[in-house]
Amino acid sequence: MSRERREENLRELSARFDDYVRANMIDRAGPVPPEAATLAQSVYLAHSTSEANFSFICDSNRLLSPQRLHEEAIKTLKSGSVEAVLGTANAVFLYAAPFRRPATGCGVLFAAGLETDYREEGLATPFDSGGLLHLFTRTDPAEAPAAFLARHELPLPDHRRYLEASLSLLFTTPLDYLHGNDPVWPGPIGLTGGDRRRWTHEVRLPDQIYLRTGYLQAVFAPVSRVADPRIYGMLRWCEHSGVDYVPFNASRGDDFETLKRECVDYITSTIL
Repeated sequence: MSRERREENLRELSARFDDYVRANMIDRAGPVPPEAATLAQSVYLAHSTSEANFSFICDSNRLLSPQRLHEEAIKTLKSGSVEAVLGTANAVFLYAAPFRRPATGCGVLFAAGLETDYREEGLATPFDSGGLLHLFTRTDPAEAPAAFLARHELPLPDHRRYLEASLSLLFTTPLDYLHGNDPVWPGPIGLTGGDRRRWTHEVRLPDQIYLRTGYLQAVFAPVSRVADPRIYGMLRWCEHSGVDYVPFNASRGDDFETLKRECVDYITSTIL
């Protein structure tokens, strides 16, 4: 899909949003809340994974798309996988939000400016794309999931304008988006069910992302994993490059709740 088509999608979605606000008589008088503007503009891009996978990521210095994993004979891309069905296998998946993927225990944050390097090839959706197959319910089940997805693919970094409007008007407070609390108003997209990924902005970048760049903001890993030489090597690079390391004590392997809490605290302290 071309950038022009994604820009048209954003215009159409914004018009639907305005109609939704008017139809539900949502008060949009007054300035945009400062937290909404700041979060929409600056919230980091998050990717979390299992502790075992994180060792490989640190060693390879890359986040790889399912297609790239398949091509390098690391992990087979099955024809019935979510990514194959939706046509998203060439993407690396990030959230413009704290970590959202359950059953993960380590993660990285990239600065929002990374999106500007992918204006032509990258895109965003105002929901988790994979949830369309097994997690969310669509208003019109007759529409193919891939077609629904295509209608909601938005340009980078412009999708953050829609994020700002959502934070300002759909949530009790913009901080609810950060903490994973459901919006008061579901908005015009037409998804129900699932979890907070239903309204979290997903960012998809092509093929692979290198970690050791100026865009890497922070690395999250349990203290118990620092002894892994591959993770330790990454943390040493972070120390010398001004990249934050956020240590935490995990209560078990892949302690997502602690990982998520540490991420929310970090974003709050560095952005808000």
